[in-house]
Amino acid sequence: MNVEGNVDDDSPMPEVQGNKESHSHNLFDDRASEDCAMTLEASGVQGIPSEGQALLRAFPVWPDGQRAQFLQELVSSMTCDDHVCVSNLISPLLRRDMMELLPEEICWNIFYYLDLKSLRVASQVNRTWNRVLSSEYFWRKLLQLRRNTDADWAFMADQRQRFLNVEAAGFSWKRVFCLFNRDLNRIARNWNVPHSAVVYHIRCNGSGIYCLQYDDSKVVTGSRDNTIKFWDFSSLKKTKEFRGHQGSVLCLQFDNEKVISGSSDATVRVWDIKTGECMQILDEHCMSVLHLKFHGSLLVTCSKDRMVILWEWNAPSKKYRSKFVLDDHEAAVNVVEFDENFIVSASGDRTIRVWHTATGEVHRVLKGHVRGIACLQFQGDIVVSGSSDKTLRKWSIAQGKTIAKLVGHNELVRCVRFNSTHIVSGSYDQTVRVWDFETGKQLMVLRGHQNRVFRVQFDRFKIVSSSQDDQVLIWDFFSGPRVVPSPRQGVPDVNAGIRNLLLDEHHLPLPWQRPPSFT
Repeated sequence: MNVEGNVDDDSPMPEVQGNKESHSHNLFDDRASEDCAMTLEASGVQGIPSEGQALLRAFPVWPDGQRAQFLQELVSSMTCDDHVCVSNLISPLLRRDMMELLPEEICWNIFYYLDLKSLRVASQVNRTWNRVLSSEYFWRKLLQLRRNTDADWAFMADQRQRFLNVEAAGFSWKRVFCLFNRDLNRIARNWNVPHSAVVYHIRCNGSGIYCLQYDDSKVVTGSRDNTIKFWDFSSLKKTKEFRGHQGSVLCLQFDNEKVISGSSDATVRVWDIKTGECMQILDEHCMSVLHLKFHGSLLVTCSKDRMVILWEWNAPSKKYRSKFVLDDHEAAVNVVEFDENFIVSASGDRTIRVWHTATGEVHRVLKGHVRGIACLQFQGDIVVSGSSDKTLRKWSIAQGKTIAKLVGHNELVRCVRFNSTHIVSGSYDQTVRVWDFETGKQLMVLRGHQNRVFRVQFDRFKIVSSSQDDQVLIWDFFSGPRVVPSPRQGVPDVNAGIRNLLLDEHHLPLPWQRPPSFT
């Protein structure tokens, strides 16, 4: 919800000055109101003729339409002075400030729905609204509400809370909220500004990094040297390594319990993420396993052997068992994703095939790329794919056609991910590119890899990419120096207790480290 107003999002919350109410009458209205009141007091009801008193008694029981018609006729017969008198009698009856009539707790529940710009405008309505919105309790609860309902606010709060000193003189929850909001807006702007990211490097010594996945604490990579490596996100140092594959690790995915990886040795391995023990080897593919995806009890793999296999977890045996094989593709199946409705696969045969997850029946075949398809992501009705034809395409499954074509890469598009605002792609042209999800406009080109880009993942705060150059690059849109002016002599420090929130990032832990939650 947004209340219109010309207020800068980065400006401090305004204060209403003085003791005068925001709505006042002009001199003419005041005099007319006094004249009207004096006239009424002098005349009183006794001065109304008997037929007028009869009308007063009958008027309330008339139907609405008759009352409206009578008033229209009455007003049209009045003089200008009569109009002024009636206006001044009615105006106070029409003014109702709900914030004066409601308890503060209910007022706060209403204001919780406004964004910061609208709250700034609301605070200037009058003294009552300003008083309600000046409550530190309101701003603390609003911050907690944002944190509990918005993942970006939760991330920001977790990063900054360790630097809060609520005991400091002049500490303000309102100021903290405004700073968090400012930082989130700055991050959003950074996604449209080239060279705005701070780049961190992980040098992997793996002869090329084919795949990766990350969470808040770690990055997990699969390498050409046949290993799976774990990297700590705070120190960027290797913490452990899994060995077992006899070929390059081409794809992987992990959760809290396991890592599942696919390799050029034609096997899929299931590992215990804590101990590194290989718990199962799936060997039904006869050529390199190029991609995999698991969710719940299901696992889908695809291979250079042109097959897609759906596996299901068998609880009694604690093993995956193949459920069915999809073999309609005419070339290597390079990527596969699925949800409860569809399995979506892409191949060197230039097609994207959509299958029913429950039955394996073909639902739709998407055609448009003029060369083999190397990558895709599937979410809801939307598929975004990248191809050897150097383009990306955005598809609608329901419509069965391309709804956008993105041109910019100079070589094969090897990897792609998207969310509701951005598409991020990586290519053999050694670049990572960011596109607007809605318009398809290219927003920026990230250059840093020295060889082919094999994999990208991203969230609102960073992009993580891997390459044949044996590096993982973290393009961080969150970090960067934050400068707060020192307080002038004799002027209260509005940043008291939060100044150390805004230190240069060299004095801060890496921004994706999560401290303990609020208590």
